[in-house]
Amino acid sequence: MFIFINELLFPIRRFLSAKIGIIAKIREHFKKYRTFVIILNHSVMKKIFAILVCALVSCSNPEEAIKAYQQQKDSIGLQSAEKQNQLLGQAPMAFKQSMQAIAQQYAEILKNLPADFAANEEKTNRYQQLAIVSEYLLNHRKYTEEEAPIINELEDLCAAVDLDNATDFNDYPEYQTLVHNIFKLRIYSYKVQYEFDDPWGKILADFKTIKSENIKQALAPLLIEGVSPTSAATTNEELIALIPQIIKNTELLQELNQRVNLVNKLKSGQPFPPFEGVVDINDKPISFEQLNLKGKMLFIDIWATYCPDCRKELPALETLQQTYKGKPITFVSISVDRDKEAWKTMVKEKKLSGIHLYASPETKELFKKLYDLRSIPRYMLVDKEGNIISINAPMPSKGTALESHINL
Repeated sequence: MFIFINELLFPIRRFLSAKIGIIAKIREHFKKYRTFVIILNHSVMKKIFAILVCALVSCSNPEEAIKAYQQQKDSIGLQSAEKQNQLLGQAPMAFKQSMQAIAQQYAEILKNLPADFAANEEKTNRYQQLAIVSEYLLNHRKYTEEEAPIINELEDLCAAVDLDNATDFNDYPEYQTLVHNIFKLRIYSYKVQYEFDDPWGKILADFKTIKSENIKQALAPLLIEGVSPTSAATTNEELIALIPQIIKNTELLQELNQRVNLVNKLKSGQPFPPFEGVVDINDKPISFEQLNLKGKMLFIDIWATYCPDCRKELPALETLQQTYKGKPITFVSISVDRDKEAWKTMVKEKKLSGIHLYASPETKELFKKLYDLRSIPRYMLVDKEGNIISINAPMPSKGTALESHINL
């Protein structure tokens, strides 16, 4: 039942020689004959098919060539949400290999096309692939040590992209997506790297290097998040002055005003917004007023057992509490753990000092509104009169930087 390649290709070669260059004809012949080609696996068949398409393109007129290319591009399926979701769900190595294979497929089907069309499509395909890489990175912020080198490779691909090409931003939707994603990645990277050192100041400095007005207008809404009680006062002032110069959208300006109001509400010297909806380790509801903190300073730590940085700060927090033992300051740690039992276990096993409370997921959402809680750990200092000293105090391990805020 085996047949030779020449026998398989004979009817197809007949079509090509007659210049009846329609992809459907080739597909029909493959469908008819492939059942006999037992020795050829699927990957070999795909390669043969790709070769035939290239042959077809070379003997066709430009319109036929472009039509054949579009059919092949559709068959790769990178434009479909289903295909993209499949890629985004892969492990880093599998994702990298998949994207390399797709790049090779695109390069193959671009051969022998009209030069102008091929150049435009090459750029479109490149931007589309990089946009998916950037989307993958946004969705895979947590990875193992073994996966880190692959993630770093993918990050390097995105880092090399020019984010200031006004013409391409107008002409290529794929480039628009890519620019948005890469700027979001930079925001995330700076927030991790400079979490307690004004990350938005560095993000703003990056934004100012962009010269293309259309790109600045598109990215400016991402800056609104930077107007925050946790940002440096100078950064807030710059953002509040800059954003309305670029953004004219009413809804976005309303969002900006809401954030400005929150910044003003949480400035040093303002009354500390009391929290509620927390329980102690015995599941007893505790209100802010019940803590009876009049006449004492209050140091609040919002944390979780699953948070590495939170756990890293525990020894320094214990040392801080011992340093101020007997002084008029109360230390309150509020867990936002998903697993309440994990919190109870750690508090008991480590014999953690201070008052320990638990905030439910609903209360955590309330904290986001009250204190602009966006990441943990988060430390806040309240004076003896119940007014804010710092809504984003230095972490315990900073030593003198924190102690300079504590005046007893």
